[in-house]
Amino acid sequence: MRIAPQPSTAYAAFLGGVADPRAFVAATYARYQTRPDTPPPNQGYAYSPRLRRLFAGYDAWQRAHNDEVGSIDFDWWTNAQDWELSNLRLSVLNEGRALRWIIARFDNAGRHDEIRFRFVRQGGRWYLDDAMQGTGSGDNGWTLSALLQHPAG
Repeated sequence: MRIAPQPSTAYAAFLGGVADPRAFVAATYARYQTRPDTPPPNQGYAYSPRLRRLFAGYDAWQRAHNDEVGSIDFDWWTNAQDWELSNLRLSVLNEGRALRWIIARFDNAGRHDEIRFRFVRQGGRWYLDDAMQGTGSGDNGWTLSALLQHPAG
């Protein structure tokens, strides 16, 4: 049996998107767990074109308002400003061939949390298109795309 070589991170970034959304989310959380003081490097290569545009708009707003705190004043992968992650569990929900949710459940410093990552398939690759916590809005949660569209809160 022959095992195909795995692409390097640089090559994956060149391709854009990811081959396996669950593996991408697992690797991201593994980085949070092994380096608790350093978030993972820019993962924009894994973002859908829509999410990249939203981040670009948010970043432009932040540069123009550098004295203000934007709507994302926390790390959206951990739903917190600080993290001490444990008991990570991932599950997958397929909604057809082109939409997949990766649900991450974990404890952060004793608090249980759940974040749902929405991936879309385009051109044979998977792209992170959104993330949701809780109900997705209001006092009981958030949706990443909504936070990016309304940087002032």
